[in-house]
Amino acid sequence: MQLSTFTKVPSIPREQNYNDFPVTVRVKAPDMTVHLHAPVDIVAVIDVSESMGWDISRLNVVKRAMAKVIENIGAAGAENRLSIVAFNEQVKVATTLDEMTEKGKKSASKTVDELQPDGGTSFSVALEKAKQILDGREAKDRLAFIIFLSDGSDNFFYKERVPTAYPIHTFGISSDHSATTLKAMARLSSGSYTSITDEDLDKITEKLDQLSYKLTSIVGVDLSINLKSLHPGVSLSRIEPSEAHDGSKSEIGDDKKAATILVGPVSSGKESEFTVYLNVPEGQGNGTEGAMDVLMVGGSYKQSWDEKLITLDASVVTVKRPSFTPVPVPSSCKELDLIEERVKYWSKVKLDLSEMSDKAEAEAGVINVSGGNGEESKCQCQATMLAIMLRHCGCGGKTTPAITTENVPSTPALRTKAV
Repeated sequence: MQLSTFTKVPSIPREQNYNDFPVTVRVKAPDMTVHLHAPVDIVAVIDVSESMGWDISRLNVVKRAMAKVIENIGAAGAENRLSIVAFNEQVKVATTLDEMTEKGKKSASKTVDELQPDGGTSFSVALEKAKQILDGREAKDRLAFIIFLSDGSDNFFYKERVPTAYPIHTFGISSDHSATTLKAMARLSSGSYTSITDEDLDKITEKLDQLSYKLTSIVGVDLSINLKSLHPGVSLSRIEPSEAHDGSKSEIGDDKKAATILVGPVSSGKESEFTVYLNVPEGQGNGTEGAMDVLMVGGSYKQSWDEKLITLDASVVTVKRPSFTPVPVPSSCKELDLIEERVKYWSKVKLDLSEMSDKAEAEAGVINVSGGNGEESKCQCQATMLAIMLRHCGCGGKTTPAITTENVPSTPALRTKAV
């Protein structure tokens, strides 16, 4: 498993502090080419209340999706086991944990196909049954998960009833489901939450396909990332995962000097990314160009197939702290002063000539449609003066005067002969 860090801000002037300095921490599991992962036990909890028969029959969509789940669990290894729990206001169906042999897959498929929508909704009785099935296993060291699918809500459900020993991966179907409750289930159990809208009901097959593959290809468990400040003035502000509801948890110490990211199980090829925000003070470190070591990142995990503890190589995040050097100001600008005087003189001459030309054309009957040469010349002179003044600002700290642009023509002047 690879642990890496990087930041898009490689340096901070030593005269400045930087609040919420972002550091990206990324961990990636290898793509396993051989079958090296632990067998899993999964309880699929399916809502079969009356509302699951609405629209195009939400339950039929779930049945098609579960067919893919059953196939994936069996394909990943016949030793993987699956239980089906169907509920409305009570538990309607509850099968034992059966290995996904050909016989086991056929039995699970038959159970799902025969489900019918009816009645109300009670999350508590369904979760209690799922917990009972997993708690009753002889081999409690096997990985265990709950998949929870519902389109409804339970006004009598309390977070204390969530079986936190097993990650719960919740799926909220349609806009009628209780997102608050399903998110709480996922958060409290280090699971995940997925919302499936009415318009995207068919996507539940894709989402369950991805989840079932993830759960049956876990190569590492108990993955944790450890963070430690390396400078007395550097503190940890907050930690954000790149994916919301990904099942991870982060804990920052009271002194803001250390933190732990609890990632949990990691599947083959899975990449997890987190942004760690630091508060970096003014000052410099002891390295080249005053480089400052701000954060140490390390971690560990257990291989899922033999529970061997693996320690990840630690890395140090370093930030350059160069000294801020202001742009030097020239001491003499006589040349620019001379140019400025000459431009002012010739600008006045040109404006006088333009006014004379406009007067002569007016006497000859020429109509200046858009303001005349005088205005155009005025615009050009102002542009020239602005360029000089901008350069002049660097020669003595002078403030650039405001350049008026009133009555400046936006297009070249057009002239027409009076008739």
